[in-house]
Amino acid sequence: MAGAKLEVESGAQLLARLSNKPKLKNLDTFLFEDGPQPKDVIEFYGEEGSGKTEMLLHLVAKCILPSTWCGMNLNGQAVGVLFVDTDYHFSVIRLASILEHCVNSVVSLQHKLPKSDRCLKDLNEGRTLDSPPKEDEIDTFIKACLKRLFVVKCNSSHQLIVTLHSLESLLDSKPDICVLMIDSLSAFYWIDRSNGGDNVTTQEANQRRTVDVLSRLVMTYNLVLFATKPAIIQRRANDEGTSSTTSTDSPSHFACKNKEKDSPEHYEYLCKSWQKFVTQRWTFSRSHQPFVTTMPNNTILNRYKVTIVDLKTSTKLTRQFCITDGGIEYIM
Repeated sequence: MAGAKLEVESGAQLLARLSNKPKLKNLDTFLFEDGPQPKDVIEFYGEEGSGKTEMLLHLVAKCILPSTWCGMNLNGQAVGVLFVDTDYHFSVIRLASILEHCVNSVVSLQHKLPKSDRCLKDLNEGRTLDSPPKEDEIDTFIKACLKRLFVVKCNSSHQLIVTLHSLESLLDSKPDICVLMIDSLSAFYWIDRSNGGDNVTTQEANQRRTVDVLSRLVMTYNLVLFATKPAIIQRRANDEGTSSTTSTDSPSHFACKNKEKDSPEHYEYLCKSWQKFVTQRWTFSRSHQPFVTTMPNNTILNRYKVTIVDLKTSTKLTRQFCITDGGIEYIM
């Protein structure tokens, strides 16, 4: 056909697309029953300060840590992660702190066990576990884990779209990259709306271009996509859920004026192509009821809740957690 496009891909692209990527089973059994699966698109929705970015860092740590080190079980995945930071909230120091806490807690637990219960030797390291890893060894190990993480920062929608296009070369050369994260997807929402004038199609043009590129990356390279979406559309306190503080009367924002059935806090404001693309929505909130730890002095921490909804099966799961110096800890 005259109008048909001839799609050509390199051998490296074919290998990256068809090679067997590591599975993310048991990434976090408290959050995922079985998965996440390749091509899952998971949206983190919630107000600022509800734990979305912290949960991303928690999952990054789970991804880039190996399953074992020095004979100790770290329950990691040893896969690569691409992190696109549009809100400039990403902190490598915070991530390193989470990784260090994870390793140190496992080391401490391992060496409290009787010798008969320890894994006596790690074949890769060729050392016994009678002596714990030294501090410089742990630092070297954490730096090695961080090499599996690739971070890019964007300050506009156009830069985000160009950056996503450029990621194909990296994905071609690094087939072990299984996860793409964006924090946040709607960072430039108000700028794009303002630049789009009164034309709704123009307002959402950059959103649609972004989703188009994301869809190609996810489907071509069998990625799992995590994207945060702040709750920038709020319901008026005196309303019954029929309007919001910043929604407009345009047809494009009709969804902003209606509560989602899966969560009373959610209001959709992104384009329809994104709404169709999402497979899971995680709604984050901070509870007014604090959590008192069992640590000395009865430390009081904020309590957070995440409601996980599979939009394909309508299954629902609710989990509670708190945020400590060492990262996320679940509340059973």
